[in-house]
Amino acid sequence: MKAHRTFRPHLERQRGAAATLAAIWLIVAVAALGALDIGNLFFARRALQSVVDLAASAGTQSLSSSCARATSAATGSALVNGFDANAAGNSLSVTCGRWDAQANAAPDHFSTSGMPVNAVKVSAARMVPYFFVGPSRQVTATAIARATDIGSFSIGTTLVSLGAGQLNSLLNALLGTSLNLNLVSYQGLANAQVRVGDLVTAAGVGTVDQLLGLQLSAGDIAKLMLKALQTTSVVNANLSTAIGAMGAIVNANIPGNQTIALGSKNGSPGLLSIALANTQSALDATINPLEALLVSAEIAQAGKAAVILKPSIDLGLLGSVTLSVQIIEPPALAIGEAGQDGNGNWRTQASTAQVRAVLDVSLVKLPNIPLIPLLSGQMIHLPLYVDAASGTAWLASTQCAGPPLTRRSVIGVQGGIANVCVGDLTANAAFGACSVPATILNVPGVASVSLAAALPATMPASAAPNITFDGVSGNADDYQTVPSAPGASLANALSGLNKSLSGTLKISSPILPTVLTDLLSGIVTGLLGGVVATLPQLLTGLDTVLLPVLQALGVQVGASTIHDLSLTCGESQLAY
Repeated sequence: MKAHRTFRPHLERQRGAAATLAAIWLIVAVAALGALDIGNLFFARRALQSVVDLAASAGTQSLSSSCARATSAATGSALVNGFDANAAGNSLSVTCGRWDAQANAAPDHFSTSGMPVNAVKVSAARMVPYFFVGPSRQVTATAIARATDIGSFSIGTTLVSLGAGQLNSLLNALLGTSLNLNLVSYQGLANAQVRVGDLVTAAGVGTVDQLLGLQLSAGDIAKLMLKALQTTSVVNANLSTAIGAMGAIVNANIPGNQTIALGSKNGSPGLLSIALANTQSALDATINPLEALLVSAEIAQAGKAAVILKPSIDLGLLGSVTLSVQIIEPPALAIGEAGQDGNGNWRTQASTAQVRAVLDVSLVKLPNIPLIPLLSGQMIHLPLYVDAASGTAWLASTQCAGPPLTRRSVIGVQGGIANVCVGDLTANAAFGACSVPATILNVPGVASVSLAAALPATMPASAAPNITFDGVSGNADDYQTVPSAPGASLANALSGLNKSLSGTLKISSPILPTVLTDLLSGIVTGLLGGVVATLPQLLTGLDTVLLPVLQALGVQVGASTIHDLSLTCGESQLAY
């Protein structure tokens, strides 16, 4: 009896241990089966994410045609990759819209109200059964893919039609150099292109934003352009000529250490104006090195005193003229998307420079006046200045479907306004203002003759047409000019002045009696009458002096030339 009693408790303990082990193994089995279900859930979610990623990318590739085609492409891609939107428990939605990291809220930066449309958002849901534990669960996935079509262009660039002498004079005046390049060299530079990505590499930075943040001198920018030309992957017909020309500019040792921003930000001057939410998308956009150098020089001169370009130009019997130019606001090269933002402003705009050209025209000498010998032989001057306001161009739309020859960029144009004045220009004269009468004769201590009022002659801006370019760079349609409006030349812009120059004169003298001032008034009026008769010829002569200089600065009076540099049709990229 004692042995039996001692063995029974031992058996009971064994049964208790077996029950415990069974419970533990049951828990482990349930956990393992649950883990399999959870693993299957995560696998299904990952597979669904791959489906929507591919669908969004496929839809974006067809977005340039229409949203309907993008939706069809996205739905077809999902089906090919094993997702049937019509199956029980499944759903798929495709939405066309705009991805913009600056304008749209995080986290996806996507909106259906922005224009232009540049992205496709795909959302999908699928029921995934739990094989062992619990009911079926729904998994969801969302992807956004974007494709940005980028145009690069400038306005007012007629460099290919200008002579080497004009460009040498202009660059020497703006940069402080003594260049003497020939026309072939300038044409090689004018026809060359480099990628923004080439500039990033040449500058030794990693991103486009880092490039735009640089501050370089005009000399350093010339070196940057040379290095980009030497390493570019862009096919340029006369690349060796362009490299040689830019090398000569670099070797001219451009003086000065004033720095210039490579990126325009918040309206401040900069070499490149890139209107993109993701500036890295601009890597394949191209610019022209010669235009870039001229813009850099104009930025450096903006707001400074007028630079004398032509110290003395003989106009024959009509006299002579001295020409100087002041850069009020520099031009801008444009890279960016087409269309308008939510406020109705064009996203991507290029502009010409805002320039004041000052001409001191020496017209005729006074004849011998016996009663007033001090005035005999004095020169009558016609102080003349031209304020050329900025012309603008904007990327209205792009079409990227099909091969490059069928692709299109549509650029809208608004020509600048030339406000031409006969007057004395004060140091702080407002742009476009003609408020100070013209002093046409001044002999200190003897007499001063001026017109009673300044005489503005405003030339209207050209109309705002659209110009269409194909998607091929380096062909005949890269440069297109809006036809000149009536009154395109300086002579026509000033045609109304010949009726006003013989108007009321104001003569002041501290020593001459009234009878002599009246005599002087009659003489000067008679001389002005002769000037009026020859004024059209005079102004036509000034056309040949002034207009090429303005054109070299990118300013065109009554016409606008657009240089379409590139249309980069974006490849699809996942944005979210």
